[in-house]
Amino acid sequence: MRPDRTASPPRAHGSLHPEAAWLPAPWQAAASRTVLSTTSPAAKTPTVRQLLLRQSRILPLAALLLPILIGFSAPGYSSLSQHVSELQLLDHPVAALMRVAPLVCGLSILLFGLGAWLIEPARFTFTALTSAAVAANFISAGLWVTGSPLHGLYGVGFFIPLVPACFAAESGMGPSVRRVCLTVAVLSMAYLWLNLSGLDPLRGLSQRLAIVLILGWYTYASHQLLRAFRGNDPRTRRTADGARPDPLMR
Repeated sequence: MRPDRTASPPRAHGSLHPEAAWLPAPWQAAASRTVLSTTSPAAKTPTVRQLLLRQSRILPLAALLLPILIGFSAPGYSSLSQHVSELQLLDHPVAALMRVAPLVCGLSILLFGLGAWLIEPARFTFTALTSAAVAANFISAGLWVTGSPLHGLYGVGFFIPLVPACFAAESGMGPSVRRVCLTVAVLSMAYLWLNLSGLDPLRGLSQRLAIVLILGWYTYASHQLLRAFRGNDPRTRRTADGARPDPLMR
């Protein structure tokens, strides 16, 4: 039987993942012309930025979820009316864990910002800078116990809503991604206002919900970046005419 010459050729290994349809047309066109050998070792080896983004899909949220869950059973502590950081003051093993968890969370967020910046430094500058400020907030919360002015570095946590907002502005992703990012930014700002105003009767519960929202966003953003640039390796990828595609596609 003669082969069907009208059949569509398989998608080249290393081309843009088909789910990333939100990318602007020039980037999709560049990706569709990608030529990458399926036997290239670079196609199978994760890049540094991929490793940085992979860890931030898990660590920021997981690091704080563990002491939060343990705190529900800590004697003399109310998860509904007390902040998570107050676990540091207990005579309980969770106190030591609550010193380590913010450090892990902060370092993971810092690496997320670095991973985004490595995609295209000129594009993700503000996402990386605001991520560094948020990372400093969490790291300081592990180094100094609650009650110290250095716990949170005098309110540097107010940069938290700026990370998803800057990401929405800089990433160039589609409207659905922008809506998610801006929704998280607005809700994060609303929580910070509620916490500052002292009007929250269940400040422990609201903080835990905010933690899931804020740190869950890093999982979402990391997944979006990894899905968009899956298989695109700057060391081997070229368009048909030998030129590199758009910098963000690298």
